Amino acid sequence: MTTSGPHAVVLRGPVLYPDSPDRVKAWADGFVRLDADGRIAASGPWEPGVAGESDRVVETGRALVLPAFVDAHVHLPQLDVRGSWGLPLLQWLDRWVYPAEAAFADPDHAEAVATRFFAALAAAGVGTAAVFGTVHAAAVERAFRVAETSGLRVLMGKVLMDRSAPDALLEPAEAGIRASLALAERWEGAAGGRLGYAITPRFAPTCSQELLAAAGRAARDSGLRIQTHLSESPGEVARVAELFPDAPDYLAVYARVGLVGEGTVLAHTIHCSDGEYGRIAGGGAAIACCPSSNAFLGSGAFPLARAREAGARIAVGSDVGAGPQFSPLDVLRHLAHLGDVGPAELLWRGTAAGAEALGFGGATGRLTAGSSADIVLLEPPEGAPADPLEAFTTAVFRQPETRVVATLVEGRVIHGSLQTNL
Repeated sequence: MTTSGPHAVVLRGPVLYPDSPDRVKAWADGFVRLDADGRIAASGPWEPGVAGESDRVVETGRALVLPAFVDAHVHLPQLDVRGSWGLPLLQWLDRWVYPAEAAFADPDHAEAVATRFFAALAAAGVGTAAVFGTVHAAAVERAFRVAETSGLRVLMGKVLMDRSAPDALLEPAEAGIRASLALAERWEGAAGGRLGYAITPRFAPTCSQELLAAAGRAARDSGLRIQTHLSESPGEVARVAELFPDAPDYLAVYARVGLVGEGTVLAHTIHCSDGEYGRIAGGGAAIACCPSSNAFLGSGAFPLARAREAGARIAVGSDVGAGPQFSPLDVLRHLAHLGDVGPAELLWRGTAAGAEALGFGGATGRLTAGSSADIVLLEPPEGAPADPLEAFTTAVFRQPETRVVATLVEGRVIHGSLQTNL
């Protein structure tokens, strides 16, 4: 179902969306009006006259009407390694991830996994995601085709690696950058701006100085966004210190080649100094905090208060496959355990903060007039409070009892269904 045609769609039910990290807009009996072009025309409390005689009204019942969630860091080729247990990060990559990624040399395999992957994101209530592919250009091309068909809003990139990984996953710096820019030429801004390309060096341990410098130049020259990993585990930080002995800290390895700035998303950033958090904030980069993944691998607890105090922009990501679930609710539950995080901030981090981090802040993350109609209908557990924010909190902590009724992007249902009363 889409909202195209002569009639607008009006969703009526408990409506909730973030206004800031500590404020929400909420109506126990509210509405969101979707225009025929897939944008939000209005939202607010339900009252007579909100819906016209020709409008299609969808009564959502107990289901909350929320902005579709944003997953700011997730790995497509790791779909089937979720739950692979027992090793620290670097060893986990060697044992599970690299073999899974090597299989993406087969484009048909890549397309089949991508189809399941994007369907799983939509089923979890995710409308927007920042996705790592593999080093294989043909696999990433197929993944973009699937993303286009899926209806999701996706920022994605071909992974760049030229050392310290299996030979089948390595390529010279120049070749990797050339293939990345060719993909970007086709997919950056495609599907009416719903798709975007990110320069994607995996992380410093698998990238030479030459490759990182080339990635920085490519991003600057093309205006493309950047995604990579930073300080996820103590072993990784120690490896970077060995490989880049002239860098004062891990962040400097990226910053000195132009990889830290507006449009950069740094995943994890657990083991950073206060100075590094300050420079991340000052440079305009964003952090993708992945608390469920960090708990699974035992990588450490993200120091949310310190990063927040430094002024850093902080979104959240599932980090599938180290993250065992796609569910943003599970990610937010783990975020809450980091301390001093209220319900409004949980909603903010899972929606608007992610949209801003990925450069989609003008399009998604809220339910305000002019925004894209990126919406999730989320039915909270039985017995949840009537107050929308309290019901959302119950859904976070009782995620297995919560149902994603439908996910919409640009007014198009990409998962589930809407039942109208007309």
